[in-house]
Amino acid sequence: MVRLYLFQIQSIPLSSFASIMGPFGGFFTSGFKRAFKIKDFANTIPGHGGIMDRFDCQYLMATFVNVIASFIK
Repeated sequence: MVRLYLFQIQSIPLSSFASIMGPFGGFFTSGFKRAFKIKDFANTIPGHGGIMDRFDCQYLMATFVNVIASFIK
């Protein structure tokens, strides 16, 4: 018999939701940049567009996960 703790049971839907929402961060920021006709958010990392361009998926995913996690005790 496999024993699951409460945090393991809660982490399954949370991680599933995060893995589904992650790619939408890239789609959102790509559309945002195209609307304002900019290629990169910054020149911090030459050739890669800066910190925001590297972590855009994580920012949106973290926001949604934080909202969902606030409902978990």
